[in-house]
Amino acid sequence: MYSQSLFSIDDVRELQGLVRSYPLATVVAAAHAGLEAHLLPLLPLAEGGGLGLLQGHVARMHTLARSVPQGAEVLAVFQSPNAYISPRWYVNGQRSARLAPSWNYVAVEARGRIRFVDDGGWMRDHLAALTASQEAHRAQPWSLHDASPAFIDEAALHLRGFEIEVTRLEGKRFLSQQRTPADRSSLVAHLALERQGAAHDVAALIVP
Repeated sequence: MYSQSLFSIDDVRELQGLVRSYPLATVVAAAHAGLEAHLLPLLPLAEGGGLGLLQGHVARMHTLARSVPQGAEVLAVFQSPNAYISPRWYVNGQRSARLAPSWNYVAVEARGRIRFVDDGGWMRDHLAALTASQEAHRAQPWSLHDASPAFIDEAALHLRGFEIEVTRLEGKRFLSQQRTPADRSSLVAHLALERQGAAHDVAALIVP
């Protein structure tokens, strides 16, 4: 990931927190037929003093499970909501004529080697933990206990798990930090007026 120091995120805990906040990752791997990219929810787990472990699952017929070798290096990209930034929104944007459009976003890249897991108990534990991570804040959280045990067992048989031991973790927060506080306040105000919900989410990320 290319990033200048102003935009780089170096704190491991912050990076891991962003992974938890945006768990749907683009997983890129070299398969037999070439590079593949898949959108998959990943569950981050703390592992000792390292960078952590990512757990996921796919259908057994999925190409990730069938054509990516055990131990292959993979890249997982986690991304926040993003939004286009118009030069007109900067305080001096219409006077200087020396500003270009931009894009605001936060992203994290995790690299590591994939290890496939074929174990029914592991799969049930993984599905329970992944569900709990998304349901815990709800007034009436759904859990695997609300489903038929036979249904869960059947589902587990059709899924293949995997783990990625993270060996490199880096992130970028590109939220107009190079601009003045007045410019950032203006961006927040204009993003709040946009019709797209993602723009409102990005406005909440910007620190005026």
